[in-house]
Amino acid sequence: MKKQIIFLLFFILLTFMPIPVFTIFREQIGYKNTENKAISEFPELNRQNFSTWPKRFEEWLSDTLPFKTQFIELFRGFQLKSGLDFTQSDVIRGKENLLFYRKTIENYKGISRFSDAELEIITANLKAFFEQMENRGTKCLFYIAPDKEQVFNSFMPENIRRISTESRADQLTVYLKEHLPYPVIYPKAQFHETMKRYPIYYNTDTHWNNLGGWFAARQIKSVFTGEDESVIEPQFHYYERKGMDLAGMLGLSERIPELNAVEMEFDDGLGIYKTQTINYGNLQRFTNDDPHSEQHKKLLVIGDSFSEYFIRSAIHDIKDILFITYGDLYLIDLKEESPDYLVIMLVERNLPFLLSGIN
Repeated sequence: MKKQIIFLLFFILLTFMPIPVFTIFREQIGYKNTENKAISEFPELNRQNFSTWPKRFEEWLSDTLPFKTQFIELFRGFQLKSGLDFTQSDVIRGKENLLFYRKTIENYKGISRFSDAELEIITANLKAFFEQMENRGTKCLFYIAPDKEQVFNSFMPENIRRISTESRADQLTVYLKEHLPYPVIYPKAQFHETMKRYPIYYNTDTHWNNLGGWFAARQIKSVFTGEDESVIEPQFHYYERKGMDLAGMLGLSERIPELNAVEMEFDDGLGIYKTQTINYGNLQRFTNDDPHSEQHKKLLVIGDSFSEYFIRSAIHDIKDILFITYGDLYLIDLKEESPDYLVIMLVERNLPFLLSGIN
């Protein structure tokens, strides 16, 4: 009986002691959000939310569980050291510790497809918006940034089999080039060749790096102007830093370093300025201090986070750039802005946004 009581007390201590210990020493122990999402707040209980309160409480408890970060890091560290894939995670470990986003794998496998009706809707939406802008004297272009695994497919795990190498972006590009009378760029083939010489995507993040953005800027200006050369040739070098988004989602930012971070150094001597940021960065304006840069022409970029890396190079070649996060066009007056050039730039995992129109 005495042994049973001792065991019961030990069980109770083991079960409940982490909560007061973590609460008291939380600042010293440390807590990191490794899931790339907002932490749920403790839900208030009232008559209106009585039925949903248990689920919201479960979400809060899951987000704030004592020692959760430490257990995740311990588990992921074991997976990293043992060479296992990161199961129960949105992150896939490829060869040479390149990290990929699990939520885009169906597209990589060739499973995700647009229906004929969806292709028609996207084309109609792009055409209507481009015609509207062209009538105001704006040159228009649509750019699809490849998902990381489409470019670095040779680094994907062997156990991920593809039924087709044609991605949803390949499918859309072919359709648009037949039905949309405006330039469309999807540089997967070109980037396949480029990556043999330069890592143009981060190894611990889904995005291309500054060099990838520079190649995009060169391609886009070539289409708009017909010139072989685009932005001024930069000097660049790679440097190592703490692991980025995907490594952070695993809680392994300190153990999987980012090796493909690129610092660009342009020798044009231009001052580059961000002149406006509103709505948490969903509208940003950039300019340079070159009085002759493209004769003060303006570029409007409608896009996602990939666009920012492109803008860092493009601003060396055009006087004014206005960047709007996709879906926030209400922030500006298109007639008043009157851009000379328009680029809609989306990474291919965000292409379904086009089904709802350009807004």
